[in-house]
Amino acid sequence: MIQLPGDQHITYQLQYRKCGKPTCRTCREGQGHGPYWYAYWRDGSRLRSGYIGKGSSEMGTSSEMSIILQAAAAR
Repeated sequence: MIQLPGDQHITYQLQYRKCGKPTCRTCREGQGHGPYWYAYWRDGSRLRSGYIGKGSSEMGTSSEMSIILQAAAAR
């Protein structure tokens, strides 16, 4: 897992990603692969991002996941 900064504002977002393979039906006919959780934060003037994990029913709703991720970042 990536090391998130503990002293900055972090935004969490669920995203779908395209793999770029020309024969991929998931990307061609749908939103793409995912959803995947990503974290975004500023490092000076640069916007940084990091992969958190795959979103699924096991991980709960986006609001539940946000609470879990905020608690993890606070450690």
